[in-house]
Amino acid sequence: MLCFTACERRPVPNVLLITVDTLRADRLGCYGFGLARTPHIDGLAAEGVRSTNAITAAPITMPSHATILTGLYPSAHGVRDNGAYALGDGAVTLTERLKAAGYTTQAFVSALVLNRRYNLTQGFDGYDDDLWAEDAPPMFMIRKRPAAKTAGRFLAWFEQWRTTPKRKPFFAWVHFFDPHQPYKPPPQDRLFAPTLYDAEIAAVDRAVGQILSALRQHQLLDNTLVILTADHGESLGEHQEKTHALFIYDATVHVPLIFRYPRVVPHGKVYTGPVRTVDIVPTVLGIVGLPGGKETQGVDLLPAWRGTMPPPDLPQYSESLLSEVGFGMAPLYGVRKGGYTWIRAPKPELYDLGHDPHELHNLYADGDERAAKLDRELEAILEGSRRFAITAGNNPMTQETAEMLRSLGYVAGGQERKSMQGIDPKDGLPIYNKLEEARHFAQRSQWAAAGQLLHEILDTLPGHVAARNILAFVLLRQHRWEDAKDQYLHSLATDPQQSRVYAMLGTLALIQQNLDEAEQHYQQALELTPAFVEAMVDLGAIELARGNTEKAEAWYKKTIAADPGFPRAYAGYADFYYQQRNYEAALTYYRKTLDMLPHNFHALINAGHAAHLLSDFATARTFYQRAERLRPDSWLPPYNFACLAAIEGDPQQAIVLLEQAVSKGFANVGLLQHDEDLHSLRPLPAFQKLFNAVQEQAAGLPD
Repeated sequence: MLCFTACERRPVPNVLLITVDTLRADRLGCYGFGLARTPHIDGLAAEGVRSTNAITAAPITMPSHATILTGLYPSAHGVRDNGAYALGDGAVTLTERLKAAGYTTQAFVSALVLNRRYNLTQGFDGYDDDLWAEDAPPMFMIRKRPAAKTAGRFLAWFEQWRTTPKRKPFFAWVHFFDPHQPYKPPPQDRLFAPTLYDAEIAAVDRAVGQILSALRQHQLLDNTLVILTADHGESLGEHQEKTHALFIYDATVHVPLIFRYPRVVPHGKVYTGPVRTVDIVPTVLGIVGLPGGKETQGVDLLPAWRGTMPPPDLPQYSESLLSEVGFGMAPLYGVRKGGYTWIRAPKPELYDLGHDPHELHNLYADGDERAAKLDRELEAILEGSRRFAITAGNNPMTQETAEMLRSLGYVAGGQERKSMQGIDPKDGLPIYNKLEEARHFAQRSQWAAAGQLLHEILDTLPGHVAARNILAFVLLRQHRWEDAKDQYLHSLATDPQQSRVYAMLGTLALIQQNLDEAEQHYQQALELTPAFVEAMVDLGAIELARGNTEKAEAWYKKTIAADPGFPRAYAGYADFYYQQRNYEAALTYYRKTLDMLPHNFHALINAGHAAHLLSDFATARTFYQRAERLRPDSWLPPYNFACLAAIEGDPQQAIVLLEQAVSKGFANVGLLQHDEDLHSLRPLPAFQKLFNAVQEQAAGLPD
């Protein structure tokens, strides 16, 4: 039963919340950007209320989304950064309130940073965060799903909901991640957009259009409250910040905010009053007629939009604790009110937004009464948060995740934190930017440029573990195994509590085929981080290589128990069964692997082998075809196609395919001599000719 207040008999709307990661308001056409290609978002704004002065609580994805879904500031809900915090069970989310009122609830998120482990799942019937099927992310980046795919997942769910008898109204949250760096937009969006960032926004706009079109097609759009906003903006180099998360200037905290629901929300209204993302929950609840808005730190804006009350003069709070949580520098807290921005920092800042909208001229001076007044506003917000405070959930960042982030330079270890303690982020920015620039050079395989910047950091701060670990990784990618090993050992000498570094040393040892040394390093990693699944699965591979099948199976079982969603565990189990000649079980596990990692070449080839050995040649051919599309330069697919042709009685085609394999680097005389699939070919002159050519080629290869 739907439980609405005050016995109002208003229609019950669906609620659709769309959040776009890293979207600046001033890059949308409806906010005045003439080069924008955002017709669908612009149309949404034209049919509803567009807030010109909306400010996010934090320029960081997880804290900001926790605020959007709870109506509480980070200082109240306790989520202060990505990765290290989960929303506490004591929070009451918008989702939970709507579900209690009878709504069907579903979320679609597009990046690992909003994974279910961070507990935004509260109240959702379904939470689609399955990203393993997506392409592997660029180096140093997180896995994400493009807008078109996320919209497709929503549309599939929407069709199922639409055709359900006696359906309930829905609350759906759709999160798009595309404008987040690195910018890799679809080709069709690059042609007309002024920058790659704007092209990513165009791709999101098209996905928004697909969703709105489906609602309109089924006469449901006008019965759906649609909210579109962003978690934060993007600096694009302003204040020397390349992206976001460190500072709380306008570039990263000013966000779009649009509401559309023609039955209640004014049409085509531009609202210029101050708005905060904490106001979203109470405003949604006010529109749909549900209680709970007063249990948030926001206000219901609907009366102000309708003109039944003047726009409230709301203080707009923002914070960034990345500098403190991640790197040991001072945190930043800020408030906007009366046309001024105040930032509390070791070097405080005060800006007159009316005359200085880009916050370039710091007006702060000791004893400035405007600064003191705004700081009292800020303190009142922080003090007020204590009334709403909930306990954040247990840290969802496993030690291996923390080590991974530290090894990639996203958080600092004890040595760096000690050296940077209390530094104003403005002063720590050059090192932060240099590390980020080195990562970007590495992403483009510009190893020398990356190495130069990392050496510059280490010349200044020899104990900067993150810089040294990235340098080691850069050397590893250049196949400079011993140099990489030396840097990793140097890193451990500075900070020996790094399980990720021990694992990298294990990987280096595996590359050099030193199984005993690899085992030692992986065991060291597990001593520090007992749930380190990458180390477990590699120990299973080591035991499998040694022929210790029972020990290998024990490691794979332990890996899956620790993380049932870890694809490499299933791949390892598949290899285990394959080596045991249990091809049916192997094929089952290769399929599970490919469900999560559809572009895993090794799994495709071995799945084909397993099907081949089960005499399921049609299935084998399908896997080999997928492998060939993935790696057209590899000799493995044509060689296996040749084996199938020989078995199926087409020797001429088999020879042609073997010749293709040879042209792609095949030079294994032993396979030609002993592979049973090729038995029918060996008496043929053409096969003998090919064999002799391969033998000569193999003889010329270095030992």
